[in-house]
Amino acid sequence: MSRLSHLPPFRRTLLAAALTALAGLAAAPANTESLPEVLVLEDRLEVGEYLVLGEAELVAFPTLGTNWRGRIDTGATTTSVHAINIEEFERDGQDWVRFTLRNELLDTEVPHEAPIARIVQIRKRGTEDMQRRPVIEMTVSIGGVPRKIEVNLTDRSNFEFPVLIGRNYLDGIAVVDVSRAYLHGAAENEQ
Repeated sequence: MSRLSHLPPFRRTLLAAALTALAGLAAAPANTESLPEVLVLEDRLEVGEYLVLGEAELVAFPTLGTNWRGRIDTGATTTSVHAINIEEFERDGQDWVRFTLRNELLDTEVPHEAPIARIVQIRKRGTEDMQRRPVIEMTVSIGGVPRKIEVNLTDRSNFEFPVLIGRNYLDGIAVVDVSRAYLHGAAENEQ
């Protein structure tokens, strides 16, 4: 078993292509069909069936009527949103959460209630401490592409972005060009 077998095939192919380029091998690989095609995107925002996102994008929450700046993070499994006053309660025998979505930059708050999909334990950055976070289902949209996904609620007041978009939104629909930002709406359109 290869030490890279835990990686998805697409990432193994990209890693192999990068290693080949770094090794300075002049000969073309025998099987070029398996290597990804390098595209110059210029102003195109789609590659085939994939939405191209920058390292930061305007993120819409259609059911709440808000658009907030979000960091695109391919290293995060689940999307996170800045929430305060998080209070769990029971309604009709089901666990629910009451919270306020908060955008520090705009000084706006949106109160909301939702059923809890699950609870996660997240290791806080730079420590061994674990943080308990409720996870809810929300519709999140970037570039006009809505997805109903799980979103964990946490205090992100110490972060630049109130929203962190994780792989659960990106998977199968988007690629990220970290050299660009706000391809699908200017940060000034945040509301």
